[in-house]
Amino acid sequence: MSNTPTDFDDINARYRGVIDAAVDGIVLIDADGVVETFNPGAERIFGWSASEIIGQNVSMLMPEPDASRHDSYIKHYLGGGAPKIIGIGREVVGRRRNGQLFPMELAVGEVAGLAPRRFVGMVRDISRRRAMEQALAAREQELRLMFDGAPIGMFTAGLDGLFNEVNPALVGLLGYSAEQLLGMRCAELTVESDRPALESAYRALVSGARSSFNCRVRWMRSDGEVLTVEIHAAVAGGSMSVGFIIGQVIDHSVQVRTELESREARERLAHVGRVTTLGEMASAIAHEINQPLTAISAYAQACIRLIDQGQADMPLLHESLQAVAAQALRAGDVVRRIRGFVSHHDGGREGVAMNDIIASVLALAAIDAAANQTRIDTELAPGLPLVLADAVQIQQVCLNLIRNAIDAMLPLPEAARVMTISTRLGDEGVEAQFSDCGPGVAQEMRERLFQPFQTTKSEGMGMGLSISHSIISTHGGSLRYSDAPQGGACFTLILPVALGTT
Repeated sequence: MSNTPTDFDDINARYRGVIDAAVDGIVLIDADGVVETFNPGAERIFGWSASEIIGQNVSMLMPEPDASRHDSYIKHYLGGGAPKIIGIGREVVGRRRNGQLFPMELAVGEVAGLAPRRFVGMVRDISRRRAMEQALAAREQELRLMFDGAPIGMFTAGLDGLFNEVNPALVGLLGYSAEQLLGMRCAELTVESDRPALESAYRALVSGARSSFNCRVRWMRSDGEVLTVEIHAAVAGGSMSVGFIIGQVIDHSVQVRTELESREARERLAHVGRVTTLGEMASAIAHEINQPLTAISAYAQACIRLIDQGQADMPLLHESLQAVAAQALRAGDVVRRIRGFVSHHDGGREGVAMNDIIASVLALAAIDAAANQTRIDTELAPGLPLVLADAVQIQQVCLNLIRNAIDAMLPLPEAARVMTISTRLGDEGVEAQFSDCGPGVAQEMRERLFQPFQTTKSEGMGMGLSISHSIISTHGGSLRYSDAPQGGACFTLILPVALGTT
């Protein structure tokens, strides 16, 4: 049964519908390369309208040298030669109406059963894809340069923890070759006692409980040197199933050593300050110890005389020996307090009561105060929370402030030599105030009061307040000066409250 004109019209309409709806460009040419069909997709790609391009040679859509060679390609194919492009999909360069060149995928085939012979080309503009690929390649190159050139150690690792990549900085930091590191895990580099913390953070990361972690641990170099490093790690790659870990390694070893050396230097300086303070109190301390020693000597000589005279009254001897023991304990207590004050210690901090620190200092300061006819009053608030502090260092600060007050009031009559120590809970922590009735601090001295070698004493070195200020600062507190209500000096020592004691 033959097709009717209506059937042909229907087929032609469907054909045109498919051609026009196609996203890709469709170009139909004859055996001479003349364009017969140019669909809307081709119009969008090349910028020519169908009316402008139909009847023209398809070579106008190509740059040189392909434009000049195109007709010869067709003749070669029609003459039975091997196809250059017909029947072979390939990537070529097209030319838009404005002269712009762009990459495109081209598939050319011969339409079967037509005479004269016809060829159809399917064109896909891949310029955006190529631009994205080039941008991705450039970004990958940038990331590679950043990874390789980073001044800190960087690595990528699989979810099993094995290193996939390590940058030169990490290789230099650890002393292993890149090949050696690629067969290792972070845990293998970590000092054994630090591994549980690292492994806990790693498990939380891999399980999805955390998106990233920071962990400070100690790593072992290939030569055995211990490094303190901070690891910043996160999961990359979009999902846990295909993800990987990327990490940065920051070496804090120099910082840790510097902080340790600085702390040790502060400890040595503080120790010198304590010894210096006791040196300045030497006369009063010697007097305090001499009193029980004199009493011991007197009681002992009395006991000897009684025995030599044959008048050994046992109750009297017993009473005298008890007095000897009591005076020996008194002298020993003074020595014990002095030894505790000047001893080298590890600088450990613990929760301590400010009132207890002041009470222990007053036991030493009372000797100096009595020698200089100075009265010390206290107004200590009860129930204060603990402060996290090195008790010996805070004692040193308190004793220095008390001695400064005693020295400042020496020109006053004995009855006027009164200082007050008070404590309270303030907005910034536990406060201890040391107020005196002396002349205060001159205005020109106040700005540099806590700097080294600043003193108003004729024989002072000017290190006491500087050391005290440094000690309180390292405790996270502050030491401030103000005028006392009675016209003298007022130093306020503030220490933060220990966590969990409010």
